Amino acid sequence: MSASDRASAAASALSAESPKRVLVTFGRSFLSLSIARLLGSAGHEVHVADAVPFAVSRFSNRVVKMHRTPRPKYEPLEWAFAIAGIVRAQKIDLLVTVHEETDILAQVIMRYPDLFPDSCRLLLSDFELEHAMHNKYEYQRLLDSIGVPTLRYALVRSQDDLDALDFDFTFALKQVFSRGAQDIHKVRPDDKPRDLSFNPANPWIAQEWLSGDKYCSYSICYDGKVYADALYPVHYAIDGHSCLSYEQVEHEGIAEWIRQRVKELNFTGQVGFDFIDNPERGLFTIECNPRATSGVMLFEPEDRVDRAFFAENDEVIRPRPGVAKMLGPGMAMYGWRKSSLEGNTLRGFLRDFRRTDEVIVQRDDLGPAFGVPLAVGNILAQALRYRVNVPEAFMYENEWDGRPLPT
Repeated sequence: MSASDRASAAASALSAESPKRVLVTFGRSFLSLSIARLLGSAGHEVHVADAVPFAVSRFSNRVVKMHRTPRPKYEPLEWAFAIAGIVRAQKIDLLVTVHEETDILAQVIMRYPDLFPDSCRLLLSDFELEHAMHNKYEYQRLLDSIGVPTLRYALVRSQDDLDALDFDFTFALKQVFSRGAQDIHKVRPDDKPRDLSFNPANPWIAQEWLSGDKYCSYSICYDGKVYADALYPVHYAIDGHSCLSYEQVEHEGIAEWIRQRVKELNFTGQVGFDFIDNPERGLFTIECNPRATSGVMLFEPEDRVDRAFFAENDEVIRPRPGVAKMLGPGMAMYGWRKSSLEGNTLRGFLRDFRRTDEVIVQRDDLGPAFGVPLAVGNILAQALRYRVNVPEAFMYENEWDGRPLPT
C-alpha cells in the first residue's frame, strides 16, 4: 500500500479531538521538540526517537517516552525497521518524520510496502515525489513540467560542464543534495571556480541569482490540500541563508502559490519552500524541502495546529501575524553581527532580541533548557565515537544524499 493510500485508510480512525499516540523522529532537533510540544499540549501521547540517548526532546514534559534507534543515514534499513517496530509495539497512530529521514523512510517503504500497519498514518508522500522535490535540480524540472516559471538553471556534473555554461549572468552553484545553505557559491560568468569536487551521485546545479525579498514557508498537507502554513522573511541569518529568527508575515501571493503547487502535485507531508519576490520579475521558488522546516516553531499551543497533523480543520491554520521566535544562542552569537553589517544600530538589534521569544526556553517546559548541556555533550561524544565533525553528529546523521538503499 502506498503512503498516500495508507494515509487515506487511517484517516477515518484518527481525530485531533481525541488523544492519539504520535511518534516524532530525530528528537535531537529543535523542530522535533517544537512538534512534540505542540502535539503534547493538545493532549496527545507523544513519543520521540533518536540514535542518541539524550536528545533534547527527551527532557520535555510533553514527551512520554524516548526510543533509541540506529542512525538513519548510515543504517537506513535497520533504522526504518526499528521505527516500524516502535509503531507496532506502542500502537502509534501517527508517525511524523522531521528532517531528511523522510526521504529515507519513503525509499524503504517503496521496497517494503507493508512495513507499517494500516492503522498508522504516515506524514509523507511516495518516494518518487519526495525525491523530485528534494533534489534541487529535479525540483526545477518538476516545476517546468507543470508549467511554473523558473529561474534559468543547468546541471553541472564536471568541470567541463561548468566551463561550457553559457550563462551571461551571475548564478548560484550548489549541490543538488545539500542542507542549510551549505557550500553555496555566488559565481560571475567570467570567474568560474576551478577547485570544486564532483560527486557523480551528488552533482551541482547552476541557478540564476536573483535579488529580491526572501521568504521561507512551512506547510502541513494531505492529499493535495494545505491544512496549516507559516511564512517568515529571511532577516537575521548566518551569511544571509540560515535563519536565526522567525516572524510570521502575510503574503497572499505566496499562500496561493503554495495552495496551487500542493494541489497539482497531490502532496502529502510537511514542506517548506524558499521564495524570492523580485519587484520587476515576480515570485520564484529557489528550492523545496519536503520535510519540516523552522516555520513550525512559529505555532503556539492555542493555534491547535495538532488538528492539521490529523487533517481535521477546514480553514488553514496559521500563526498569529507578528508572532516572533528565535534561536537565542544563535542570535546572541551571530545576529548582532549581521545587524551591524546592514547598518542597523545595536539598539535596534536589542529591541528585536527582547521582543522575540526563545524557542527552547518555555516556562511550563523547562526540561529541554536544562537538558541542553547534556544533549550537547551527547552530540560531542557521538562525533568522537564515529570520528565525524560536530555538524555531522548534530544534524547530518539523517541527511539523505541520493544514495540507494543497501542491497
